[in-house]
Amino acid sequence: MVLYGDYHTHTIYSGKKFHIKHAKGTILENAFAAKQKGLKEIAITEHGFNHRLYGTKRSYLKRMREEIELAKQKTGINILLGIEANIISSDGDVDLTEEDIKNLDFIIVGFHVNARPSKFLEFFKFFLPNILGFKRQKDIKRNTLALMKAMDKYPIDLISHPGVKMPVDFKYIGEHAKKTETHLELNGKRIAYTPKDVEILKKLNVKFMINSDAHSPARVGECNKGTNFAIRYNIPSENISNMGKRPKFKKEM
Repeated sequence: MVLYGDYHTHTIYSGKKFHIKHAKGTILENAFAAKQKGLKEIAITEHGFNHRLYGTKRSYLKRMREEIELAKQKTGINILLGIEANIISSDGDVDLTEEDIKNLDFIIVGFHVNARPSKFLEFFKFFLPNILGFKRQKDIKRNTLALMKAMDKYPIDLISHPGVKMPVDFKYIGEHAKKTETHLELNGKRIAYTPKDVEILKKLNVKFMINSDAHSPARVGECNKGTNFAIRYNIPSENISNMGKRPKFKKEM
């Protein structure tokens, strides 16, 4: 499987605001790694602003854009400025403003247990059941509705590692992803789909992206987990939007 681009990579800007070395490498180093591995494009997708430990800062976006332009010139790799935003409420809110959205090329949304909720009560209503690993029907329904509402509210390109630490009903998620033209990820580290989920998503003709979720330049383009999963479960190549071609992004539609 030849991937056109890796659309989920992190750099030192994830965790930088708290001086935490969550990810290694610079934007330029990620771009050089992508070039060495034959990729044509990458996205820099730091953790969103509400992540308590590893989130980036809004004030860094301008500097990141400048570094991206320099890295593009030096490597010939096209680079998108993205974010891995956090879903922060059961109403589908994420930690992005309209201004943030204007300044980004690519938006990923995922659930992270260390994100700061939109409201105090949302910690108990939405975060705590997922932190404790509850998989009751009411928990799955709440999570599913939250993600569907997020897809309605925001121009999300990709759901990162769906189902990880936030169990959902993939029938409804798949139907809504198809309706809103949102990709689901085959993540290079964590995949939560069951064989039954995959069959449901294949029948719905959902679009996937295979990404590394790299936290170091060495990991950029290392997508064996996702590609092997796609092969094992016979996911059609035409349903993987970054396989041999460039995906369509919401900003460009």
